[in-house]
Amino acid sequence: MKYLDFILSQKGKDVAMYDTRNESNLVDYIFVQHFTSAAENKKFADAFMQEFKLDKFPEGYLRGEWIIFDLGDVVIHSFISEKRAKYNLDKLWQNKKIEIKKNKK
Repeated sequence: MKYLDFILSQKGKDVAMYDTRNESNLVDYIFVQHFTSAAENKKFADAFMQEFKLDKFPEGYLRGEWIIFDLGDVVIHSFISEKRAKYNLDKLWQNKKIEIKKNKK
């Protein structure tokens, strides 16, 4: 999946992928990751926007603490570590988690 490959290449921490196709008719996959600072999180968002040619800043970009890319069938939540722990989306979707297999190069 193109989004997953890109996310993994950006070195976010504890990247998680959730398959929500049978839970909701709104979104198929949810990604959750975090970075140690808002600056790192915004750097990820900038790179993501450039890679996928997005011209609209995502929700949360200005503060950089919780950035949300809503791409229709995929939603990416990119947090700073404190906000990820506070909102704990991973617990909400824990039974839908997909094991991510990282390609060895």
